[in-house]
Amino acid sequence: MAKVVGIDLGTTFSAIALLDDLGNPEVLADPENNDRITRSAVYIGRDKAIVGEKAKDAAVTSPDKVVFEVKREMENNVVYSTKDGKWIEEKEKKGIKGYTPSQISSLILSKLKDYTSGVKKAVITVPALFAEAARSATLDAAKLSKLDVELINEPTAAVLHYANLPGTSSISGRVLIFDLGGGTFDITIAGVKGKKVDVITSVGDKELGGGDFDREILKIIDKKYKKAKGKGINQEDKKYFEIAEKIKKILSNKDKVTEIIEGPKGPHKIEISRKEFENSIDTYIEKIKMLMEEALDRAKCKPSNISQTLLVGGSTRIPIITEVITKIMKKNPVKGVNVDEAVACGAAIYAGLQNISSLNTAQKKAVSKVELKDVCNFYMGTLMAVIDEERRQHMMVNDIVIPRDTKLPTSITKDYAVLFDGQEAIDCSVTQSEGEEKDVEFVRVIAKEKLELSKNSKQGDQIKVTYSYDLNGKMHCIFEDVKSKKKHELNLKPEGSKELKELRENLDFEIE
Repeated sequence: MAKVVGIDLGTTFSAIALLDDLGNPEVLADPENNDRITRSAVYIGRDKAIVGEKAKDAAVTSPDKVVFEVKREMENNVVYSTKDGKWIEEKEKKGIKGYTPSQISSLILSKLKDYTSGVKKAVITVPALFAEAARSATLDAAKLSKLDVELINEPTAAVLHYANLPGTSSISGRVLIFDLGGGTFDITIAGVKGKKVDVITSVGDKELGGGDFDREILKIIDKKYKKAKGKGINQEDKKYFEIAEKIKKILSNKDKVTEIIEGPKGPHKIEISRKEFENSIDTYIEKIKMLMEEALDRAKCKPSNISQTLLVGGSTRIPIITEVITKIMKKNPVKGVNVDEAVACGAAIYAGLQNISSLNTAQKKAVSKVELKDVCNFYMGTLMAVIDEERRQHMMVNDIVIPRDTKLPTSITKDYAVLFDGQEAIDCSVTQSEGEEKDVEFVRVIAKEKLELSKNSKQGDQIKVTYSYDLNGKMHCIFEDVKSKKKHELNLKPEGSKELKELRENLDFEIE
């Protein structure tokens, strides 16, 4: 029987898990080195791709051929050039051979799924605020690695894992899931009762994580080296990334660290204190505080209403992070799981729930009481014309149909009207935004098609728009001309953004 797995496709590290014979999630280790988490680094050679620590090591001698943090590029129309060693806008590549974020991510997924045999289906986790384009690109990567995939938000997966731990009946009530990884930050507030998880809201920043902290350490190193030697280091040189990460980890346990830096003017001993590091990431800490306050506001609760703060992600090991959480929440966070593995484990539980017919009796029993209720993480809307009273002319604005944090599944209908006599068609546009935006410049149009109107249409004729959104992230949109009964329907679910034939080009690699 084909195995169903959960995969945490992370910015800096990734992991794969499945349910064991008793229905408990188990993280699979790399058979070669027994590592339970795999570095999300990819070396791209002529006919060979290397994923993991060996790829990171290759960055010392072949930095241009090694890709880090590909997850941050998933929503962008870019390709990675191994000749130039950087991301290039696809429209500007001018014949340069490059690899899309989906292609590179597919190599990581292919590596992970080979940790066991018979993997055909998976649940892959994504940040709660991942845009439609990024989710679509993630599905492209799954298809390239020959996986049939569903997506789940990372903090939602994590709270599923916490709620299903043996002997954790104390995890109940409203909980705050604090997920700070290598490249993204999410906060989710959910109600937990037994194995039932009811998501209330999610906020986050898809460009805030441990990698950003590493870059601040590089700035400190550069400043101190330049002061001593008269010339700074190249902060984009990938050989320094590992040093910065190492210093960050040591400062989680010690008050200061000393490291020999081999720079352009020779070696130099540099000392960095924890306080210096904390000061350097102060802007990020303030952003974290603001997002915690925003999550509480959106959930309409105070810190005292939160029973526990659950930690997820390797960057939560940084002492100042715990200090900030404790100060705001008035209680210490819970450290009851391996924070690097929680998301993959939760994804494995959800994978079992989604594919229950493939489970054995014990596994079915283990997930039988699991329930998940999620919310819409964006404002979903449509474009409409209104009259600008000052200019006395029509202008396009965004109108919200499904508000953010609406419980799923949901179905909402709104009435609109034909703009002028004799109008032949309307644009059936679907928009997505993080904020409650009216300005079309601040929304993403994720679909736009035409509905032909009835003959002799009149100004004010009724147009009904219905958005139905299910738990699996599929939205069904109906635009109806009430007079003629004509309808235009759109099924919106990330299905992949490109043709597989096109994406499979240049991917004939042996993967290590």
